[in-house]
Amino acid sequence: MKNIYLISDTHFGQKFAVKFSNRPFKNIIEMHRALITNWNDNVDKDDIVIILGDFFAGSKLFSNFLLRKLNGEKILIKGNHDFKFRYKKLLETRRIKIYNKMEFSLLGHNFLLTHKPMKNISNETFNIHGHHHRKLLPKKLEQNKYFNVAVDHIDYKPISIKEIIEDKLGEINIDLMEIVEQIKYSNINRQYILG
Repeated sequence: MKNIYLISDTHFGQKFAVKFSNRPFKNIIEMHRALITNWNDNVDKDDIVIILGDFFAGSKLFSNFLLRKLNGEKILIKGNHDFKFRYKKLLETRRIKIYNKMEFSLLGHNFLLTHKPMKNISNETFNIHGHHHRKLLPKKLEQNKYFNVAVDHIDYKPISIKEIIEDKLGEINIDLMEIVEQIKYSNINRQYILG
């Protein structure tokens, strides 16, 4: 059975991330090592990892290295640092799919997966997002409707979708295969660029 993990704002290859986000690393090399180790210690090869934006910067060679080195089937939700020239490099590897956003439903609730938190979401919707490094969420948004998976808030490792769902709905029996089906098939028309 595949597990599903989420993570955001890894900023592989972006030196500014260490200081800007006040990350506990001496330099970008130490950050890379920690993020890769934490990822692979939690994610198996047959798991799915949904990256909610701001994945990497660098050459096609570096993107190939990351996609080969990091465990799991990878899906990227485009972030504000995922510029066209970067995600084209990722797509050329044929190792990732890229979307603007995704969603799935569970027990009458919608789960919206985006890079930035969305405003004005319905009462039945939870928004899983990244983007905010220093704070979880702007104060004007209803805190209990959101879950921030930026690495700065999840101990620099991917977090299981089950943990997020239980945070929002309590302990329930979750059919991960149903979520996998929704993620992989019902979102196909939202795909940003076909990979």
